[in-house]
This record gives sequence, structure tokens and C-alpha cells, in this order.
Amino acid sequence: MTLKQQQLTELLEPSVVSLGLVLWAIEIVGRANRTTLRLVVDHSERPVTVEDCEVVSKQVSRILDVHDPLLERYTLEVSSPGIERTLYRLEHFELFVGHQAKVKLKIPFEGRKNYSGVIAGVGDQTVLLQQGGIEYEFPSEQIERGQLVETDGEQVGGRKDGK
Repeated sequence: MTLKQQQLTELLEPSVVSLGLVLWAIEIVGRANRTTLRLVVDHSERPVTVEDCEVVSKQVSRILDVHDPLLERYTLEVSSPGIERTLYRLEHFELFVGHQAKVKLKIPFEGRKNYSGVIAGVGDQTVLLQQGGIEYEFPSEQIERGQLVETDGEQVGGRKDGK
């Protein structure tokens, strides 16, 4: 997480939580003249609705207008993480232990950057990924990106049991 993402999280997360949602991630994408500020929100017990995104957008827009944390012009976008959600933090991997995922590393390990398998667990700043009969332990700072792989349509929502 960049410093700007951390600052935006501290600024916006209390508001998102007050609406009964979870701030899954903040992404800042694009260039200086075409930047998108994307808030990814989740709910612990049900899928996120369009109405949820609208309410978050209105609430967050007010905060952003007052604090003006981004120097460049931007477009605000609010969305759900989806079924094949990106896993940004160790807590995200922990929620989906037992589920299929892909991991992209920053630096190759054994000549590869891309691994897929079942999330076997989360250790002290590490993610355990089981692929076949092999268990890999990746330090979280070496993971560029993690992503769930939808296998049976049961991974919707933010819960381990997929409900």
C-alpha cells in the first residue's frame, strides 16, 4: 500500500464502516490527466449492491471535496471486489484459506513469478500456497498481487463459507 493509499484509507474507512460496509481496497490508477480513484467495498454477510456503491460514492465525495487529498483531477469509482477478487493484504488471504488463488510475485522464485493453488494458511507475514503436493511459503512483501480463482461460484461475499 502506498503512502497516498494509506492516507486515503485513514480518511475514508470510518465513513465506509459507518455504512455497514468494509473498505476492501483503494486503487489509484491512470495518469495525471486521467486518474481514477477506485474504492472497493465489501459486506461481510451479503453481496454488495449498486445501491451500496451509490451511498458510498455520495458520502465519500463529500469528504473528498472538503479534504481534497489528491492534487490531480480524478474520477471516483466505487465497486465491489467481485467473485475473483484481488487479495491485497494478509487479512484478505486469511479470509479465504481453503480457496483456490493465483499469486504473482515481485521477484521470481524458482524461476517463476506466477503460482496458483489452494491458500493453505497465513503465517507471520507469509502466505502458504499449496500446489499439488508442494506447499510454498511466500513472504507478504514479495507478493505483488493475489487473486481468488472462482471454481464453483460459492466465493461471493466476504465470508469464508461463501454465503
